[in-house]
Amino acid sequence: MTWPVRLWIVEPLGETGNWSPGHSPYRLLSHQIRVLEETDAHRALGAAGRDVLDVIQQRLPDRAVRWAEDRDDGPEGMRRRCRAWEKCGARTRASGERADASASEMAHARRESAAQFWAERLGRRAVDQALVGAGASKDAHSYACDRAMGLVLAAQHQARYDPYTLDALRGVDRVPA
Repeated sequence: MTWPVRLWIVEPLGETGNWSPGHSPYRLLSHQIRVLEETDAHRALGAAGRDVLDVIQQRLPDRAVRWAEDRDDGPEGMRRRCRAWEKCGARTRASGERADASASEMAHARRESAAQFWAERLGRRAVDQALVGAGASKDAHSYACDRAMGLVLAAQHQARYDPYTLDALRGVDRVPA
């Protein structure tokens, strides 16, 4: 897939069905469809698609470079902070693992799993482009991608979570003071 996509609102023609209403109640199968209109591409990224795109296009490029530099400047200290962020919650925020799992469950429950998949993919692409020629190590690149995914997920679910979970997704306490 390339971005931006062209997104269409369609309606089924004729008989419709679903191979498994219990597992995929939101899927509708049809042999024919009618295109009603084209709609904004950001809708493919979920209910908060505009905010997700803003994070990917405006905030990730600069932050990715800074995150990679921070990771390469102090790898041992950063590794300890990341491990603590990932495994241990705090009074003011959830653990990183718990926040990531919760965001995935929320995307599934809200039928935005595909939106999350593509938002994360676009976020990784933004990090890749930002770090071209930056001389970042493989670990720094991976760290920047992890931070980017958290920021993208926080944008996707900002209206659904309180600061306790959103701060964990955004990586609060994960970076040096």
